[in-house]
Amino acid sequence: MFEQVNGAAVDYEFDVFVSYRRSAGNVGDWVHHHFYPVLKRCLEDEAGTGEIFVDRQMEGNIGDSWPDQLADSLGKSRLLVPVLSAPYFRSPWCIAEWATMAAREERERRGRSNALILPVVFADGVNFPEYVQERELHEGFKNYNVPYPEYRKSEAYPYFHREVQGFARQIAGRLTKVPDWREDWPALRPPADAPVPSPKPDLGAT
Repeated sequence: MFEQVNGAAVDYEFDVFVSYRRSAGNVGDWVHHHFYPVLKRCLEDEAGTGEIFVDRQMEGNIGDSWPDQLADSLGKSRLLVPVLSAPYFRSPWCIAEWATMAAREERERRGRSNALILPVVFADGVNFPEYVQERELHEGFKNYNVPYPEYRKSEAYPYFHREVQGFARQIAGRLTKVPDWREDWPALRPPADAPVPSPKPDLGAT
């Protein structure tokens, strides 16, 4: 069961909210060294805007893992881009971010062609929960998931750039289908004593 968080947003501020496991594996370094900066520039090329929220805080205890500022930023974001690896689904923080946008989709009756969650697979796509496997997953980045800054100098980097360009085009198309901002968008978080969830999140009352 997730608890409701009262947000303070007044309108959209971000095109994309990037959700990822900050404190496990290589995802954090890859997001900050490669995925985020290239996606921002490519989205500017494709959509004329590239406002992307990427949180740099490390996860703490469950009870303090969802500050009001983070909930507000997700409430101000048009789309959620989860960067998926096995540790993602062991993080109550990440699960809450996914569940928040899934609740918005449900409220707005968003189908697959106009979904508000566009998942990117960094690693381990085989072991994702069933409700994730049902999604349209962007799996091409598994071929370019090197976290080190020096990767920019590799022969593979132009191919990584093209992969990001294609994903940015997908985002640009989806941005045209985003519903108008609403003050009562769901903002969900696990309670302080919640166990780490593994099945489909129980969204509770919205």
